[in-house]
Amino acid sequence: MMKRSLSAAAKLNATGLAVAAAGILIQYFSGVEGFPTIPPGPIILLVAASLVAFGPWGWTPVLGVIASLFLIVGGVIATMAGGGLGPQLSDPTAVGGFAGAVIQIAGLLLALVAGIFAVREGSRGPS
Repeated sequence: MMKRSLSAAAKLNATGLAVAAAGILIQYFSGVEGFPTIPPGPIILLVAASLVAFGPWGWTPVLGVIASLFLIVGGVIATMAGGGLGPQLSDPTAVGGFAGAVIQIAGLLLALVAGIFAVREGSRGPS
């Protein structure tokens, strides 16, 4: 079985997804209110990151783009409704919630941009 190498963009896509998952977990363990007992965001992001990083298919970065878009759009909608990341970002003195939100946003943006490039370039280098 031949091992395929990931493009730099696909590696950044997977990294961004993992960073965003870490940001959500930082918020969760910091006691930010509104999280379910088992938050689905990190699970979605880590499954997508694993598929991008280890999946043998060239289309897996599409999953990274979809996962990051899903959380970005959901976060924007929740923030517009008065929840989402708004409370965390409005209080930098709550270090865990604020830092986790900033890390989550940075990871999602990295994953989205890198994922678009990974999809565009075919995501996989030569076998």
